[in-house]
Amino acid sequence: MAALAGPALADDSQLVTSVTLADLQRILAEDGYTINSTGDDGAVSVRATDEAGTGLIFNVIGTACEVEGTDGCLGINMQVRYDADGQETLELINDANLMWAATSAWYDDFGVDGNTPTVGITRYVILDGGMTVRNIKDNLLNLLAIAPQAADYIWQVGEWAPEEAN
Repeated sequence: MAALAGPALADDSQLVTSVTLADLQRILAEDGYTINSTGDDGAVSVRATDEAGTGLIFNVIGTACEVEGTDGCLGINMQVRYDADGQETLELINDANLMWAATSAWYDDFGVDGNTPTVGITRYVILDGGMTVRNIKDNLLNLLAIAPQAADYIWQVGEWAPEEAN
């Protein structure tokens, strides 16, 4: 299986069967995301910011990277993470899973740093059999559109804020 090749991914219709760190960086840079760091969540991981759109900081993490016979990672885990503050409930997180089926909402007592409770909204894509670059980008766009809505629901703010009793 071949990873993306070349200095640029000018053709969004290119079929991708695995990705490397350089591939993830190119995909994000092509769509104007600001790359903040790499390697925070494993060798094939990027933390970036959607400065032009939602303003969200997100993580794109290569998975299934050690599979014999591949040149890169066979999956991509896309995550938006929020520090938990005790106002979220597992019931609301579960509801978010049902309401926004394209993503998964989760809670981790210790978070990725081992200390900070975290709520995450994730989109996972499997590259087995191939996926176009455009589809990878669209999956990220969907995550970045859904995450703020799901977070508002989980914390009951914005349109989900309870009406004040009179």
